[in-house]
Amino acid sequence: MKRIASILFFLIITLSCSDNQKKLLPSSSGNINNVSVVSSDEIWDGAVGDVIRENFGRPIYGLPQIEPVFSLSHIPSKVFSGFATKSRTILKVDIAEKEGVFNFKNTYASPQRIIQITGKSADKIIEIINENLNSIYSTMYLNEIQEKQRRISKNLNQTQAIKKNIGLTLRFPSAYRVAKVDSNFVWIRRDIETGSVNLFISRYNDKSNSSIVKIRDSISKYHIPGPIENTFMSTDPIYTPSSQQISISGKQILETRGLWEIKGQFMAGPFLNYQFGSNTKQDEYIMLDGFVYSPGSSKREYVFELEAIMRSLKY
Repeated sequence: MKRIASILFFLIITLSCSDNQKKLLPSSSGNINNVSVVSSDEIWDGAVGDVIRENFGRPIYGLPQIEPVFSLSHIPSKVFSGFATKSRTILKVDIAEKEGVFNFKNTYASPQRIIQITGKSADKIIEIINENLNSIYSTMYLNEIQEKQRRISKNLNQTQAIKKNIGLTLRFPSAYRVAKVDSNFVWIRRDIETGSVNLFISRYNDKSNSSIVKIRDSISKYHIPGPIENTFMSTDPIYTPSSQQISISGKQILETRGLWEIKGQFMAGPFLNYQFGSNTKQDEYIMLDGFVYSPGSSKREYVFELEAIMRSLKY
C-alpha cells in the first residue's frame, strides 16, 4: 500500500512540475504559417537553403496568384537567442554528428514547435530532408492548423443551424453569420474589407456517382446567386481542380481545391471542397465548400482559416 501511495505521490509531483513549467514559459510569437529557419548563413545561402525554399515555400495550389505554403524567415544560428527563440514554429538545421529529424514542443515558449534536422554534411542534410519530406511537411502544416483552431476556439459562434439541418458540428468564429438556411443546406459567411469568406454545408443524394464539379455547381446554382439575376457561382473550367484523399477523425474525405467564377461578372476566387459519405443513408453525401471573394488581396490566410474550420467537423 505504501508503495502504491509513493508512486501516486511521484506522479502527482511530476505532473504538477510539468504544468508549472508550461505556465512559466513566455508566450510564443509568430503569425500563422510563418516559419523561422534557424541555420548558419552558409547553409541558408547554399544548396540546403534552396531545398528548404523549394519544398516549404512552394506555391499553394488553388489560389489565383502565387502565395507560398509557408512564409520563411532566416535566423542565423549565431544570433538565435533572446526574443528570437520565442518564435512559435522553428525549423532548425545544423551540421552535427547525430543525424536525423527531431521534434520538440514548448522548449523556449508556449505554444511552440521546433523541428530540428541534423546531418554530417550539407549533402546528408538534403538527403534527410528528401527522405522525410512528407512527415516534416505534415507535422508543420497540421501544427499550424491546430494553432489556428486554438485561436478560433476563443470566440465561437454558437448557432445550432448546421447540427439541426446537416447533422454535424463545426467550430467557427463568431465573426461568421448564418447567411442562408434551407432543408439540408446551411451557408455561413463573414464580411471582410475586400469581400467575403464563405462556407456552405449541404447534404444530398447521388446515385450516379457524379463528379465533384457537377455536384458543386448544381448546389451553387440553386443556393449561391450572383450579383444580378440568372448568375451564380460555378467552378472555373480552365483551372483544373486538384483532389486527394484525407482523413479527419478517422473519416475518409475527398478534398478538392480549385477556382470558382461568376461568368460575365469579373468575380472569381479560390475554393476548398470536402465530400464524404453519410453515416445514415446509402447514396447520401455531405459536402463542405469554402470559398473566398477578395479581389486584389492575398487569399492564403482566408483559405487556411476555412480549412481549419472544416477540419474541426464532428459527424
